[in-house]
Amino acid sequence: MDRLPSEILFHILEYTVVALYTGKNNLLKLRTTCKLFNEILKPYALRTLQLEFTRLDQAERARRPLDDDALRRIGSMCQAMYIDMMVIRDEGEVRFLSDMFSRVPRMDVFVESLREGFCMNEESFTEIDYRRQLGFMLEHAPNITAVKLNLPFQLVSAAQNRAATMILGNSFEALAQRPEESKTLKTLVLENLSDISVVSLWRNPQDVKNIIGTFGDLRRLFMSIRRNEAGQAHTINFRNRLWEMIGKAEKLQSLCLVDLDVDEKHHRDIKTSSQRDCTLENWQFKCIPTIRKPPKSALPHLTFLELRQVEVMGCGLLSMFKCFGNSLQELYLDSVYLKTVYSAEAPQDVNNTLWIGLPNVRPPLNHRWVATYLRQIRAQLRVCRVANLGYDQYIMGEEPHDSTATYDLQDPCGLSRSLEQRFVEVATGIQQPPTPSGVPLIYYPEEESQESWALADRPRPADGGHFCLEDWHATYYLASQRNLTSDWQRAIDGQFPNCNQFTLNALHQFADHAYNGMTLLNQMTDSDLLFG
Repeated sequence: MDRLPSEILFHILEYTVVALYTGKNNLLKLRTTCKLFNEILKPYALRTLQLEFTRLDQAERARRPLDDDALRRIGSMCQAMYIDMMVIRDEGEVRFLSDMFSRVPRMDVFVESLREGFCMNEESFTEIDYRRQLGFMLEHAPNITAVKLNLPFQLVSAAQNRAATMILGNSFEALAQRPEESKTLKTLVLENLSDISVVSLWRNPQDVKNIIGTFGDLRRLFMSIRRNEAGQAHTINFRNRLWEMIGKAEKLQSLCLVDLDVDEKHHRDIKTSSQRDCTLENWQFKCIPTIRKPPKSALPHLTFLELRQVEVMGCGLLSMFKCFGNSLQELYLDSVYLKTVYSAEAPQDVNNTLWIGLPNVRPPLNHRWVATYLRQIRAQLRVCRVANLGYDQYIMGEEPHDSTATYDLQDPCGLSRSLEQRFVEVATGIQQPPTPSGVPLIYYPEEESQESWALADRPRPADGGHFCLEDWHATYYLASQRNLTSDWQRAIDGQFPNCNQFTLNALHQFADHAYNGMTLLNQMTDSDLLFG
């Protein structure tokens, strides 16, 4: 190895780093080979600084004290920060469990262990401890430009968000008050962001100031959202506050929104709800908040947009595209359901909201045909990839015996193309093949004056019109290629996946104990009913 030129050795170790994508611990071991290996690999191994529960908990710190001098030595090499607070329990959640299991003495030890070991208090760590430690780490790592924050994930009583709100507020404060010589934040990932936390922070002018300081120079933003409070007034308030927050990132180029409340293990083209299942207001409450009243900036530089695992109203989706149409170049939609209302009194209105639209007719007034609309507003999409598109139908009044709503799921050309492929073709202006009877197939804009730019103007591929899967399928592409919208969720430093096994094990244990407690409680209830 001594005879090997340093340039060749450097490239060999670079490829080794790539090969160890999921094995950062092996990279750390490789550093101990020799001084030269250590010098070359150190910037990769130390790229991400991590703060999680065990580095704050007083019991853990008593066993393994933090080495502050080590942070001072290596802090300048850190470019990203991973903050994992998912394991933190809320006092309200523990009280809920305590009340629920009050008749099950065997659960007392479990509930007390949550209160003493995983809630923010003097025994574990306090809000002040968190703010002090985070500030200290950021002070000695001035080159951090990317941060991922995993907020507490409540397994039960999700409406309890005091701990999550405190952590979010203190994180924004620490990021906004970094030393002046620190680099500005360019990438931010917020996991498990609660509607209650967003609305609560927006009531405090100092928190708003910290948000502005944190978001001011952002280029990339990822948010996974949870909504815990229903009601029209709260829903509107949350939507406005969320987009005011996003709007503070005036230089934002990439945005990804994920709705954690929509959990679809099996995709359905059409899923149906009725008044027997929920009220219209609660059904609408499940929508991802979309931009309706644009903030002052309206994100003029937004180039990449990804929506994943969301339900959305047609008017909200079109409003979002209208706001970003002048700058948006890449669009990714994965597991997105378009919400529609079906009424037996007006069955003809079932086509008011469609992903693509109907061919050879103009969209009637107040109809929302998404792909057609993208052409109509002159969206300059150079990349459009979608997957698992569907309809979320709400039936008003009496349910029909035989619902004939098929929307635009069938390929009018008879080629059995999926809804997703046809959406991409129409949205990007690919000319459509004729119908089986030879009739030309055209998707028209609302007005004849818009045809010069809205009609399809790109010829189909010469090989019979076949498209590669990666050219239009979002899930396939995002899983196999690096992208500029959601890669940061997996690896905040762009190098190694973020994974905290302690958190995963702890959450699984919490869930198992709670499940066992529920089983015992149900057995006691059944016994009471049986023996009265």
